[in-house]
Amino acid sequence: MINGVIKKIFLALTLMASDLAAIMASFVLAYYVRSWLLVDVIPMFPEMIHGIDVYLKAWALGSLWVLIFAYEGLYPSIGMGFWDEIKSLLKGNMLCFVILILLTFVTKTTIDFSRPVIALALILSIGLLPLMRRFSRWALKSLGLWKKNVLIIGSPEAVRQVLCNLKKHPDWGLHPVGVVSPDGRDGALDMALPVYRDVRQVDDARIKPEEVIVAAPGVSRTELLEVVEDAMKVSPVVKMLPDLYGVASVGVKTYDLDGMLLLEMEDRLALKRNSVAKRAFDILCALAGLLVLSPLFLLIVSLIKLDSRGPAFFGHKRLGKGGRYFTCYKFRTMRPDAEQVLKDLLRRDPEARAQWEKDFKLKNDPRITRIGAFLRKTSLDEIPQLWNVLKGDMSLVGPRPIVTDEVERYGDKARYLFKVPPGITGLWQVSGRNDIDYEERVLLDEYYAKNWSLWLDIEVIIRTFGAVLKKQGAY
Repeated sequence: MINGVIKKIFLALTLMASDLAAIMASFVLAYYVRSWLLVDVIPMFPEMIHGIDVYLKAWALGSLWVLIFAYEGLYPSIGMGFWDEIKSLLKGNMLCFVILILLTFVTKTTIDFSRPVIALALILSIGLLPLMRRFSRWALKSLGLWKKNVLIIGSPEAVRQVLCNLKKHPDWGLHPVGVVSPDGRDGALDMALPVYRDVRQVDDARIKPEEVIVAAPGVSRTELLEVVEDAMKVSPVVKMLPDLYGVASVGVKTYDLDGMLLLEMEDRLALKRNSVAKRAFDILCALAGLLVLSPLFLLIVSLIKLDSRGPAFFGHKRLGKGGRYFTCYKFRTMRPDAEQVLKDLLRRDPEARAQWEKDFKLKNDPRITRIGAFLRKTSLDEIPQLWNVLKGDMSLVGPRPIVTDEVERYGDKARYLFKVPPGITGLWQVSGRNDIDYEERVLLDEYYAKNWSLWLDIEVIIRTFGAVLKKQGAY
């Protein structure tokens, strides 16, 4: 117990130091950008009337960040996914800067604290805080400290699914130390973890889990209550997976209905405020993207023209929101006689035909031009779809645009596909792109439609840059 408390204190202090270092670095860098870069190099402001000591003497204000982050449950944040942690971190950081600005007005210290410095520090902290958190997580994980011992209780099938998800997300830091499953000892569970038939056996084995995850679908209410009561005897924290697989899992709210547990779930994209927010985000980002990338547009058009004859752009029919057809634009990456080349290939090559019928993709596609291969590897061929986003045919993030022949592969899940505009990028692209099978693509599209949030869109966009740089599943 004492070791556990010391470990928690050490983790909390390490993360606090990391966050304070990021905030302090943000203000120091912001000061020098304002006092040197924006005065001597790019003359935009007059010289500063005070030195950096004004900000260094205000170090006690760092306690504001510590308090807000502690309220967000970030000390420590084991058990929280990295992107969920970043969301809480940035939300708390924004609140701290708002409070700081209000304090400078109330205490009449706006003369001492430069508003450009505060604004620049806010911008820099948006990048530095996640970077320092990422480094801290890596360091603590390397030391074997970024983990929380968990006991899993449930049926063999449910336990296997939980273990699979924990293995897929090592950043959560949840470390299984044992399993309680009545059927587990009969060969239903084949694993290296110790398996017990009853929670009471866990006490005898002297396992000290910090949390218990209960995954027992199909059991009666009375049995479930007994399991939870027994679980609380071995750990003060018990988390329960309800037998509601397939419903929305993000943003679920809980209420106490006079002793009854009430769960609230939303069809988020059906709410007007959410659809307006998503559309506004798409328009702003698409306009900015078209403006910034216009020189690259001209360069790519020139390269395509030099590489092969034919138009620089290619438009093809795709199904969009509500099952309506639209023309999806891309830079042309194929030969002008691509259709005939494909027909000839599928006729003479059974292996290529099988691959096409399975994924509607070819790993070694003879139709692709030299510049086209580069554009596909880097996903630059999809830049013209920003125009589709402006028109409202597509979104920055969404399900993969499909053709009519693919609807059958979605089956009943097609209704989720048509609830939201298709995206330039999406969960399928940041999860392996063409390296994942079609069934998994369908599940990812369903998950996105059920669990949409503006933060999920931002997360996917950030992860897309990483996937493109790694050329993950691109061909």
